[in-house]
Amino acid sequence: MKQNTAGDSFAASPDHPAASANPPSVAEAYLNLLKARGIDFLYLGAGSDTAPLVEAYARREPANQIFPQPVIVSHENLAVGMAHGYFMVTGRPQAVMLHVNVGAANAVCGLLNAARSHVPMLFTAGRTPLFEEGELGSRDREIHWAQEMFDQAAMVREIVKWDYELRDGINLEQVVDRALSISLTAPCGPVYLTLPREVLARPATQLDFGAASPTPTAAFPDPAAVARLADVLAGAEFPVIACTGSGADVETVELVAQLCDRFDIGVVEARSRYMSVPASHPLHLGYDVAPILQQADAVLFLESDVPWVPAKTQPSTTAFIAHAGIDPLFARYPMRSFRSDLSITASVQSLLSALIAALEQSRDAEKSTGGAGASRRARLYAAAKETRSRAKSIAAEDEIRGGPISKIFLSRCLDRVRPPEAIVVNEYSARRDQLLFEMPGTYFGVPPSAGLGWGFPAALGAKQAAPDRTVIAVLGDGAYLLANPASCHHAAAMHGLPVLIVVFNNQRWDAVSNCTAEMYPASHTSRVIARDGFSPLSDLNPVPNFECYSEASGGYGERVTERSQLLPALERAMKVVRQEKRQALLNVIGS
Repeated sequence: MKQNTAGDSFAASPDHPAASANPPSVAEAYLNLLKARGIDFLYLGAGSDTAPLVEAYARREPANQIFPQPVIVSHENLAVGMAHGYFMVTGRPQAVMLHVNVGAANAVCGLLNAARSHVPMLFTAGRTPLFEEGELGSRDREIHWAQEMFDQAAMVREIVKWDYELRDGINLEQVVDRALSISLTAPCGPVYLTLPREVLARPATQLDFGAASPTPTAAFPDPAAVARLADVLAGAEFPVIACTGSGADVETVELVAQLCDRFDIGVVEARSRYMSVPASHPLHLGYDVAPILQQADAVLFLESDVPWVPAKTQPSTTAFIAHAGIDPLFARYPMRSFRSDLSITASVQSLLSALIAALEQSRDAEKSTGGAGASRRARLYAAAKETRSRAKSIAAEDEIRGGPISKIFLSRCLDRVRPPEAIVVNEYSARRDQLLFEMPGTYFGVPPSAGLGWGFPAALGAKQAAPDRTVIAVLGDGAYLLANPASCHHAAAMHGLPVLIVVFNNQRWDAVSNCTAEMYPASHTSRVIARDGFSPLSDLNPVPNFECYSEASGGYGERVTERSQLLPALERAMKVVRQEKRQALLNVIGS
């Protein structure tokens, strides 16, 4: 058994005369267990239900605390988003504690983002006291009646992998370990545990905890399926690997690059939410799978929940289509039907390793690639060259056109000033074809659920996880507003997290206008957009002076309206973040 010292320093002292008046509580045992299980931070939106946790932290001398570090946040979506960002960078799940049902309800958007991104998290909330009187922690506020629900967990049950209520301290270790094990088992995701106040206030029955059970290993690919896939890829004329979520595992980046280079396979980062392969890879076919689908005769989709949008594009009817990932059917999506000739359940890392070995065997068996192999590589090289040329042409045309700052221009300027190891969190505004990444774990895009307000909190969590690296969040104005910016800037100042926030501010929701124009291409809406630049229900004017939010929390803020101002402004903001260790925000007025 691993010895734990949760109760070792509760002796009374002149400074803490009541330190031994009460035995250690379940709350203290719980916090100690979290730390023993690798939880570094407890992101907190406190309330009356957290009183036993407050007492636990108060009675423990800071130097002797073996609890997770508490991170106080002033909005619940921020708490979940920071835990999400911390995991993105470290691969270690964190814990969140919110105020009963009202706090949990405020965090549902962030929780859905975490679930669809396969982010493990111990999501917890207090529960209205069980008893009206008679026990320590029972009801003593009017809100304790109104806040009780018949089934509090019901509001998040469809989102989380598991939910439960801690009913006593007797099985604390078993409950927490099961929660974390389920959360970390592929496909990963958040779990929900409710914590009644009376239960947390009870005397602890256990302070020594054993080692946690190992997390179940990821699925290994079926050898027969790998052999079939290798045969198809080896014999194809234009084979392609399409990466969407595979880069979440940084170990896969080099494997993808190696596989495509050695065996002449094109690679496309298909709306990828991560850096999945270096931008300089000679067979990189860009960031949109649609132009590739008509050429490709064999496509392997890696962790791709939406491999293509049927209303816009389809693969060739003769192309071989394979899907692979920890859950290639995305079983938690109520409706999802994409053609598949082969679906493989496996971690991407294990699949790629097995596929490389199988392709080596296939090549050895053929003895020589001959002229067909050379021809295939030439076609793929030509397609990659055309993709890079197209991106350069887009940039050149934007430069000639000039005018208001565009997303293209913003992305190019960001690419010039960011350090190679910097972490970029992108909630819509950065263009991947103009902002090129070479290092794994340097790019994180909006979750598939697209719950707006994710980027700023995730950037703060990323900075907490990587304090020595520059963290840049690129947000649209709508995404920034929905992040509860006052709370986010407050957290950046309170917890010493100097991030750079770049807001592309065009005073509207582009997505609303764009999708309406696509749905009604020759309509009243299209005419209004042509005249005004936006559709009804998408205008956000008048927007606040966003730079003032940062200044109000002791940070740097600057408004940028001209192209000539952008690069110098970025350089000033980078200096503030990197040298002065203060947060900075650029309010970039664009179109």
